[in-house]
Amino acid sequence: MWAVIGLYGGREDNTFYRRGERGLAAAGGQRLECSETARLDEAVIHSVVNPLGRFTGAIHVYGGDFFGMPRSEWAPDTLEERPFDVERARRAYAVANERGTMDTP
Repeated sequence: MWAVIGLYGGREDNTFYRRGERGLAAAGGQRLECSETARLDEAVIHSVVNPLGRFTGAIHVYGGDFFGMPRSEWAPDTLEERPFDVERARRAYAVANERGTMDTP
């Protein structure tokens, strides 16, 4: 589904991918800083890295049911596609929340 992302603190570095015959192929990227926005169309596959060592604050608006629509994620080490696991994501966010601090304007 499409999405619009707007940062109100920190930074995120996005890498964009497309499906290829041998799996994912890198297809560019975009750095977002505080007060910048990006629009992702429904075909975009992306990964996000926060290089700052502190939280990035962002608002995400999705053009559909984020939790109800079947989605994929890719294993970071092998790029193997698998169904998106909400619980895995929640655990990762919980660990990050325990370690970090929020950078706000």
